[in-house]
Amino acid sequence: MINRKKYPSSDVPQFIAPYLKDAILCPDIDTLSAFLGLKRKEAEKVVLRYKEDLEGYKVREIFCTKETRELAREILGMLSHYPATKNGQDIVLTLTASRDKEELQRRFRDIRKCEDLRALMGDAEDKVRESLATAEIGKVSFGYAPLIATRSKEIERAVKQIYGDFVRVELVDSAAKAEVLLQKENTILLIGEDAGAEVLDAPGIITKRPEELSDTCEIYPEFVVNSFVAKKNAIEVVIKLLNEFDLLTESWLFEGVSVKELEEVLALIAGIEARGAGALEFDELIFGWEEAINREAAKIMKTGGGADEFRNYLEETLVRIADELMLTRKDTNILSASAYETLEAGLPFEFSRDKIAGLRQGYNRAKSERRYYELRDLAKHLEVHRDGVNRSISMLFYLDFMLAISQFSRDFKMNIPAITEKGIGVTRGRHLFLVDEERKNGEKVVPVSYSIGDADLGIFGATQHPVSILTGANSGGKTCLLITLASSIVLTELGLPVPAERAEIPLLPLYLYRRKMIRKTGSFEYSMRALSRIFMREGGKVVLIDELEALTEPGAMGRIMASILNNLPKDTLAVVITHLIHEILPHISVEKVRVDGIESEGLDESGNIIVDRQPMFNHIGSSTPELVIKKLLGKVKKEDLKVVYEDIINVLKKEREIACLK
Repeated sequence: MINRKKYPSSDVPQFIAPYLKDAILCPDIDTLSAFLGLKRKEAEKVVLRYKEDLEGYKVREIFCTKETRELAREILGMLSHYPATKNGQDIVLTLTASRDKEELQRRFRDIRKCEDLRALMGDAEDKVRESLATAEIGKVSFGYAPLIATRSKEIERAVKQIYGDFVRVELVDSAAKAEVLLQKENTILLIGEDAGAEVLDAPGIITKRPEELSDTCEIYPEFVVNSFVAKKNAIEVVIKLLNEFDLLTESWLFEGVSVKELEEVLALIAGIEARGAGALEFDELIFGWEEAINREAAKIMKTGGGADEFRNYLEETLVRIADELMLTRKDTNILSASAYETLEAGLPFEFSRDKIAGLRQGYNRAKSERRYYELRDLAKHLEVHRDGVNRSISMLFYLDFMLAISQFSRDFKMNIPAITEKGIGVTRGRHLFLVDEERKNGEKVVPVSYSIGDADLGIFGATQHPVSILTGANSGGKTCLLITLASSIVLTELGLPVPAERAEIPLLPLYLYRRKMIRKTGSFEYSMRALSRIFMREGGKVVLIDELEALTEPGAMGRIMASILNNLPKDTLAVVITHLIHEILPHISVEKVRVDGIESEGLDESGNIIVDRQPMFNHIGSSTPELVIKKLLGKVKKEDLKVVYEDIINVLKKEREIACLK
């Protein structure tokens, strides 16, 4: 049993590095977790860090606040229910953001190709998905840790560097120590100068040159073979799909994948499994031969044969047994003595248990040595096909991933966005999570169109201000619009479609500040520190803020928000939701900032807002207090109170009109 350390991803034994890379690229989180001795969540992080290095971007450099990263995880969590395989889900959960336009366009092209492929599949898609659902990579068995013996401390250090504690290494400075090890182990790999020449001819002693140490097929062939055995099921599914569906064979996904090569790999795996299953233990072989000898003895007696005939048969049989047991000349003599010792006692025949007991270890050593060579040869044959196998399996799970994206896009009516530089906008955009509720028989989602900056979507009234302040009554849809914009940016930078008929999205870092964060922390200092990140990096960004007013008194908060908006870094696009528009307006630049409003028509009998969720541009939306006072005015009968309510409404209305003029 291997007692492995929890290797950090940057400090793993050399031999396992290519297998780790295979598990990362697939990705195969369970295998990676087993190799590194990490929990699954930690193994996911290893894949994410690798992909970040590959993309050249850290997630925190693109999704720049905790709330943004939480939103990304929520979106990927929703998408992760769509793949049919665990590995397809792993692709979703380790999907990384990018600001590389060419990389994102490549992802979008693959999505379009998958749509074309689905159209060609037609009704066959269900059968493809059924086959995909059976695909999995099994758990890799490490097998029995090889024992390496050497008298060189330099080789001992090299073994530990290359193999860590996946193998065992012993310094052997005498033949006596080699003999002691041989009593405990069936197979020993002897590397370097002879460590006990007297035992070198014993079964189970396998000599290796120092230069072979880095060849995993020579040192740890069982691991190499088992790494392929774990992929057997996935290989079978690839073969099945390519044999049954010509359109997959001809698709860009499986271009260059050879069914013949995969079938050769399966045949090699089947061969070693069959040989392993047929290997008998020493006692089983002895019992079997005793039964055969007694059956032949009975025939000889029945046909009138004598003792000489039986002895001749026994001599021939002992030769065959010695061959099968792979006995040395010395052990063959012991086998013969154990047969003749009991012969005088008559039938039934049996070997002397005392004498034959010493042959068991020799047989086990010889069997173990033979199996080593079988595994080594098989490992070398399989290793030739490793790249082809890994590519075919990766494409298998990528197909699952792409079909999942395609179905997700259809379910949520999503489309591929256009990547822009100086604006952000959506036409008929919808809140992804509300659409999910709608699909479960929830309230119907009302689409909205909105843009800021230089977006060319033809949304009437949406002037090209880079910053907007969004106003309106509570529950009017302001936060929903903000999350729709944030989700569209997150999805675009993940290379996924967005929930809108059309969208223009810039590849800028996203700073999302959700209201629930503000309520959770309740700390003015914490929130100001969080907002300070906007100014700590140069360059444009997208800033989306949802109601900061609860942090301090309204007048001060209005001036603070105005200062933030006035000093946003160059080329930054921002949407801020607030009820403090009257406190903010006197202090902001109207050339830079646009004020929009979600307007309501009043309250229904239950007190719910009757609202048009499409924002009105360059317009301050009605506030909740104004709507409540209007509702109360409609019910009051006392004239004096009516006068008070009407005066309040006029004040609020006049304040709104003045603000609009500014």
